[in-house]
Amino acid sequence: MLLIFINPAYSAQNIKIEIPEIIYSDQDNFTLGQIAKISGGLIQTRRILAKVQVYADGDRLLRNEVLRAINDSDASDARIELYMPQYSRIEAPAYEGNFTETGPISQNNSRTVNDLIPVIKSLSAWDGNIEVSASSPVPDGRLIDPASIVPGSGSATLRFRDDSGRVRSLNVRLTWLQRVMIASHNINKGDRISPNDLITREMKITKPGVYASSPNEIMGFTANKNIKQGEAILLSNLTSSNVIKKGRPVKIIARYGAASASADGILLEDGRPGDWVKVRRVDDRRVTLRARIINENLVEVRVE
Repeated sequence: MLLIFINPAYSAQNIKIEIPEIIYSDQDNFTLGQIAKISGGLIQTRRILAKVQVYADGDRLLRNEVLRAINDSDASDARIELYMPQYSRIEAPAYEGNFTETGPISQNNSRTVNDLIPVIKSLSAWDGNIEVSASSPVPDGRLIDPASIVPGSGSATLRFRDDSGRVRSLNVRLTWLQRVMIASHNINKGDRISPNDLITREMKITKPGVYASSPNEIMGFTANKNIKQGEAILLSNLTSSNVIKKGRPVKIIARYGAASASADGILLEDGRPGDWVKVRRVDDRRVTLRARIINENLVEVRVE
């Protein structure tokens, strides 16, 4: 869900805050810096927002609580774009506090960056592969934050607390890999997709959910532009000539300039690719949007 808050007196800064649907933590209070990806604007304002404290309501962090905390902060000179569902679920981390001693010993430390991979996959709920690199050894102790990582993030700062209570930070660079469909030969605009048109390849991505990831996802769809041999197939480059019936589950993509956010939704009207129809978010039945059908699985909302 995209919510925009603007102080009329200031509009020079544009800051995006992204909070995932699931936060993995055994705590009930966080700073935004621990659970959110904060980008854009001035670094001073990002630091202020990173320190904003938010509190869970049981096993949920409500969007209204985040909005309240932002409105009460000192970042009033920024244009804030908040991407999060009506609430984010809080779940216990699916990993042990201390990593297993696998891989080679490096600089007297038995843990390597490879030991971080299952942890980061758990924090991000990512089912693809991840490459992790760091400029220093992995610190001893328990990982205490972040509580979650947004898939596609290029970097993250991990903080560990050892048995003596000392906290150390480790900056890591992240490369996300996803199984995607690749054109096995040139596909012309208007061609229908068949199994012979596709090969599977793992590739580095920065925006999850925009590429076709399985043949069944796009069988029978039609290319709405020329696709070159070896090119990854974008879902937005395919359409279906069939009438798409109301009640069908779809992915809602909201775009604001170069930024985007996604949510699960349901079609409320019949339509064909290119038509504007009503859709509803799955996580909030009260939210009805006008969206353009991209294909049977994807609709797009443009935020002006």
